Amino acid sequence: MKDPRAIAFFDLDHTLLDGANGNLIVIYMVKRGLLGPGALGRALRYTVLYRLNRLPRDEVYRWTFRECSKYPLPELLRLLDEAYRECIMPRLFLEGAETIRMHRANGHLTVIATAAGEYISEKVRVQLGADDKIAAVADVEDGRMTDRLHLPLPYGRGKAELAARYAREHGVDLGDCYFYSDSVADLPLLEAVGHPVAVNPQRKLRRIAEMRGWPVLRWNTPAGFSEPSRAEYLTFQFDGAEGERDG
Repeated sequence: MKDPRAIAFFDLDHTLLDGANGNLIVIYMVKRGLLGPGALGRALRYTVLYRLNRLPRDEVYRWTFRECSKYPLPELLRLLDEAYRECIMPRLFLEGAETIRMHRANGHLTVIATAAGEYISEKVRVQLGADDKIAAVADVEDGRMTDRLHLPLPYGRGKAELAARYAREHGVDLGDCYFYSDSVADLPLLEAVGHPVAVNPQRKLRRIAEMRGWPVLRWNTPAGFSEPSRAEYLTFQFDGAEGERDG
């Protein structure tokens, strides 16, 4: 088992991924006629609020998981597999994949720490070869998702709390850890680690990073994945329902 000297945490949306995973899934479902145009409007509104750092995160989570609960779990996972293949995988950044490989070569644990749901987060983890993930988790009941979310949510101070807990469990000091993020909402974790890195940062985060001397990176090269990774098998499951085993 790996005995890490450090952990490298990575945000997903706008950091490892060109865009927001939730918006990309909504666009996919609207195109498939599974959501009305009102859902797309809601997603666009959430994007604007995210950029203004005024996103009502609890509202977003509950709306998202309520939409998911409309589908039996096997059908939901099939839709998420398709959305991942068509809309998310092609938008993963090469620089993120290379940075994960670099940290692993240096003996560091690599963890995707994201507000995204755990299923998509797991598919990204496998694709990029990261060791683990911190993501949003909700209960499953009677073969469907629910909006009963596990707390704290992996967002803002909640993400920092979960990352600190993860580091303690692995015997690592956050002062030895890295965190790559675009969002000023992630400032609590960026300030907690010893090696904060701003990637494709929002304007406010860029100003903070420049004032504090943090590295500022621009990632914009598509990784060029043509198929979900077959190097590992996806073993993530909900109550016996599972998605693509080659994902």
